[in-house]
Amino acid sequence: MISIPVSFLLAAVFLGLGLSVLFWRGLPRSSMMLFGVFFGLLFVEAALVGLRFAYGFVDFVALQRSLPVWIAPSLYLGFAALAFPESAIPRSIIRNGSVAAVLTLAMLFPLPVPGFVDGLIALCFSVYCFLLVRLWAGGPDRLSQASTGQARFVHKLLAVAVLIMLATIATDLWIAMLFTQQMEETASLVISYASLAFIVTALGVSVFVARQGVPRRKAGKKIVEDEENKALTDKARAILIEQGLYADPGLTLTRLARRTGVPDRDLSIAINDVAGVNVSQFVNQVRLEEAARLLTETTAPVTRIHEQVGFLTRSNFYREFRRQFGDAPGVFRKKAQPSSEIMSR
Repeated sequence: MISIPVSFLLAAVFLGLGLSVLFWRGLPRSSMMLFGVFFGLLFVEAALVGLRFAYGFVDFVALQRSLPVWIAPSLYLGFAALAFPESAIPRSIIRNGSVAAVLTLAMLFPLPVPGFVDGLIALCFSVYCFLLVRLWAGGPDRLSQASTGQARFVHKLLAVAVLIMLATIATDLWIAMLFTQQMEETASLVISYASLAFIVTALGVSVFVARQGVPRRKAGKKIVEDEENKALTDKARAILIEQGLYADPGLTLTRLARRTGVPDRDLSIAINDVAGVNVSQFVNQVRLEEAARLLTETTAPVTRIHEQVGFLTRSNFYREFRRQFGDAPGVFRKKAQPSSEIMSR
């Protein structure tokens, strides 16, 4: 029986992958942590399977059987964090975590229906496999939070993840069928060889990542990257002004990045590197510069100007304007246009 060493070896491989992904530079922090959780859950699952079939240790069978409904969403969320704005990830975690919790409770108090637990696991994996396929179908551009150099590479990893999930669904259904037919010894052999196949696959993915992954930035490339970041920041500023995007209070990073023609993460990194602020602060700076221009060149009331440049409230506009220019809008206008005919409101 080879299930004993293989299960624990698989657990060790998952632990190594989980630790390595935490040092994958360039991934958004949320995605990095979610992939870490994914491999951590796989590590625990493989270890519990080894304890169960190696030593007959069944005290944690309920935990071992419920972990898959957490593993599938953590994998999906890891890729979703590369496709959706970072602000949307906490809500997605809560939503998917709630579903996993409900499924876990259903497994702890199962209906007296043969194959009920296995059916829930298969359903969970099928749903998340579909969600992963939908992400993959959007192409590399769908992974807007990944950098330009990583998007295509991560898109390939996403395809591999889908294939692994499909194989997992087929294997789990096969094992469940063997157990229902009381063919436990055969089921153990299937688990052994499936674990061995996963080890080979995991090692293959590791080699793939090592050979094709995005290389770390070298010092010699910093000057070129600085120039590229400055050009990208200047382009974003020009688009904000020329297309009037700064006037939209609901402007998002994703929308601006798409107009600029780069992934969200690339634009965010460039602006932070060049301007030393995040994208929201950068957009507000452009709004304030436009407000200063309108105060100087026109006689439009201040109450109208703050709406024209995209501020939702007058109080926020006054606070940010004073912080940027040191004076309230009305005082700034008087200093810029010392004429009695220009009235600030």
